[in-house]
Amino acid sequence: METELKLAFDSEEELCASVEQPWFLDSVEIESEKTEEYENRYVDTADMLMQASRTSLRVRHVLGQQYIHTVKTSPVTIKGAGSASLEHQGLTSRCEWNIPSDSPVFDISWFLDKASSMKDDPYEILVSALIPARDRELITVCSTAFRRTTITVRFENAVMEVCLDIGKCMAGDRFLPICEMEIELISGEWSAVSDLGSIICEHCRCHPGILSKYARCMKLLNEAEHE
Repeated sequence: METELKLAFDSEEELCASVEQPWFLDSVEIESEKTEEYENRYVDTADMLMQASRTSLRVRHVLGQQYIHTVKTSPVTIKGAGSASLEHQGLTSRCEWNIPSDSPVFDISWFLDKASSMKDDPYEILVSALIPARDRELITVCSTAFRRTTITVRFENAVMEVCLDIGKCMAGDRFLPICEMEIELISGEWSAVSDLGSIICEHCRCHPGILSKYARCMKLLNEAEHE
């Protein structure tokens, strides 16, 4: 299960400066930090069967490493998560499966076989989402490319990743900039994600991001189709 809060920033400078301020460094205990380049492709059937069921299929390439094949189900907004300013605004949870692969091609049958031995989110949810498209051809419908700095921190007896993402969402010849922070829960209570997000919002010019990167790509795609 993925639980995360997305915060949108106006500029790369403000985003990067946020995690260097004394108020942030005094609030968390930093365990590790790394920077990687990501290239992501989202795939679907030609008639967008996955998108219709609010399921996303992603092939991620972390440059210099393997591919990671991912399935995410429809996000659910978490209610009552600490600060009222963040409630219903960007703090979401969803089922997620990630499987490393040497191949850039997303194969639904292969994914289902590999995921069957995983002990994470309910396998029956994954089967229900993917079976309708198992024998269908998958095509790339949109993509993202961004640099991610991942800072693993401890906060309020929870462990989470504070990710700084700079890049763009792309669909056809259209694009939108990515300039955001994702706070993802690794272990502990999800209320800690909301509490840390509230501290950051108090000190920075940012706001909870409602749409995922994939949803923003879909918005671009829909705009292009209705020109």
